[in-house]
Amino acid sequence: MTTKRTLTRWWLAAGVVGAFLTGSVFAANTALADEGMAFPHYPSYITAKDGRSVAPGDWMNAQVCAGCHPRQAAGWRTSMHANSFRDIVFQEEWALGVRATDGAVQNLCGGCHSPVGVLTGTIQFDPEMGNHGGFTAMGVGNDGVFCDVCHTVSGSSWRYTSNAEPGNASLILDPGPVKRATLGDSKSPFHETAYSDLHSRASFCANCHNIFHPEHGFPIEYTYDEWKMSPYAHRGIQCQDCHMVPVATAMRVADEMKRPHDLADHGLGGFAGMGGPMRDLVHDHGFVGGNSVVAEAMGVPGAEAVRAEAIKRLQNAADLDFELFPGKGGANLLKVKVTNTRAGHHLPTSLTFIRQVWLEVEVVDDQGRLMLSSGKLDEGNNIPGEAVKFINTSVDSEGRPTVDPWEVAGFSHVNTIPPKGHRHGAYAFVIPDGAQTFTITARLNYQSYTQELTDYLLGEGVLTVPTIMMEELVQTFDANTMKRADVGQDARVVQR
Repeated sequence: MTTKRTLTRWWLAAGVVGAFLTGSVFAANTALADEGMAFPHYPSYITAKDGRSVAPGDWMNAQVCAGCHPRQAAGWRTSMHANSFRDIVFQEEWALGVRATDGAVQNLCGGCHSPVGVLTGTIQFDPEMGNHGGFTAMGVGNDGVFCDVCHTVSGSSWRYTSNAEPGNASLILDPGPVKRATLGDSKSPFHETAYSDLHSRASFCANCHNIFHPEHGFPIEYTYDEWKMSPYAHRGIQCQDCHMVPVATAMRVADEMKRPHDLADHGLGGFAGMGGPMRDLVHDHGFVGGNSVVAEAMGVPGAEAVRAEAIKRLQNAADLDFELFPGKGGANLLKVKVTNTRAGHHLPTSLTFIRQVWLEVEVVDDQGRLMLSSGKLDEGNNIPGEAVKFINTSVDSEGRPTVDPWEVAGFSHVNTIPPKGHRHGAYAFVIPDGAQTFTITARLNYQSYTQELTDYLLGEGVLTVPTIMMEELVQTFDANTMKRADVGQDARVVQR
């Protein structure tokens, strides 16, 4: 990405916007209307049940829910769900997208970040907010994905999406007295209850954690698809089994490949609601992933705990190993193996062309001589170009690099790490004369986004993107063993 970004391209062809907005959208809606389903907020697939008109007041405020569900409300309040609309980085990128597409992506982004705002048509774009513009919503629309959004979901319209997959907010909401969840025997003195199998499955999360381009269908975000092809899905382990439990439990789920309720002594019992019976397993509602930036940057109360939880998750997601191969003329090959041991999706996931996972590697001999250095941040907090990154490289429809989601038409390079899979970083180094030993230090690092992108969106100096060291491996080797290795056999020096 360059500092000066193109903001006027839209699918890179003159007249496509008009055709997209007046042709393909209405054609899609007409066809679907014949089958009893229409999408008035396209390119978002979010709808109200039976297509009825709704207002922000039709949903219950989270503060009301907190009266009987304090534990769940406390977890939600500091979550990215609670801050999905207010997220300062998202707001700036969203504003750029709305400007660049003449408003075409407003509902596409808003459908997941403020479902009620889109359904009620109350989101307003203010070009004077922030650096590039910003958005406001009425009432509970400002709370992003709050309690009553998820618990009034009555179904999904995924069968009618352009690729017959859940995504782009393919949710059907039915606001009213009935609250839906996974307990078949729940009773409440305040509202009606209904059992929902959908709420227990990863396909529920997929409606917003799969995002595909509305024009050409390219998967911009595909966390659900990553999970669906993973060993976790094959074992029946759902998104909720890792993201609605403490980190320690999520680690056990990944290590034992069992769902939380099948773990011995899981310790997750409690009350789902005040006055209700003791339950064997009660889910947390913090939905913590890898984002350790936004809540703290926005001054959200309790953000320190969220940051600590996110860091703990990141620091228990991957493992490192070394392999050494002696080469001719004293040149040696180092391979750093990175294994995704505990994430049920790729590392990284979500916007895999914006999230940053990379290796920082140093090799130093016993006399302090530096033989190799790669991946160390520069003075501007940016990752050097030669670093080994485990990300996807996105391009527009003409093959030009871009990190703007509305421009992404494909990946020119794919290097994220699949669940239980691994990737390598490869390095060459020469051991200097007189060295007796050498030490390799490898660190797997994570940033939610690059400093360059953050500076562009928020302004220079507003936010320093923190670097989370996910894993570190330090090991010392005998230099003479490397020198004596049989080059003709391409012998590998065992690392452990």
